[in-house]
Amino acid sequence: MPTNRAVISKRMRSALLLSAVALASASLSAAETTMEQAAIEALQQQIRDLQVRVDRLEGKVQQGLPVNAAQTVQPIPGGWRKAANWSLLIKGMTDGEVIDILGEPQQQRSANKFEFWEYGDGMARLYMRRLKSWDIPTGIDDQSKLNP
Repeated sequence: MPTNRAVISKRMRSALLLSAVALASASLSAAETTMEQAAIEALQQQIRDLQVRVDRLEGKVQQGLPVNAAQTVQPIPGGWRKAANWSLLIKGMTDGEVIDILGEPQQQRSANKFEFWEYGDGMARLYMRRLKSWDIPTGIDDQSKLNP
């Protein structure tokens, strides 16, 4: 039969164990609350940033200023031999988009993930099938009006 002292000791251990569990639970709850609060603050900042952008765009619209609306510009016949087509190039275009504008290259070279497409004495440089830079060939029409 357990003595009073053993029963009290057992009860004290149980009470201490329950206290420790409650304290750990409260600590976890506080950490979760802190993480949730940080996420809420990040979302609130995103909303503020987006509101600034919307206000700026609405101001431009009210003033009648262009807001970079998407425009579809078709290449003109003649492919790479037309300076206007070179002006349609944008860094990051896919290889297919470049071919749609300039046509098939006269020559192609590859080195690892780089491709070099030759058009006359001009060149288009691609990395992983995306346009990185280009040199406009000489002797094509309206070349002086272009800035790649």
